Amino acid sequence: MAKDRASRRAKLRQQTAENANVVDKKRDSNTTFAQEYAYVLKDLRRVFLLAAIMFVLLIVLNIVLL
Repeated sequence: MAKDRASRRAKLRQQTAENANVVDKKRDSNTTFAQEYAYVLKDLRRVFLLAAIMFVLLIVLNIVLL
């Protein structure tokens, strides 16, 4: 019985250690992903700003020309 408990504890320790490694790898991959694609966020902001300016320009032109 004591051997069964000891083996169960050893298995749980091993599973916990493996789960901790998986979590660390996920954190690393998320950080890497954010660093690698930071330029995408900058581009999206620039596109949104240009779209907003063009939309305002269309409204102003519509008011002026009518």
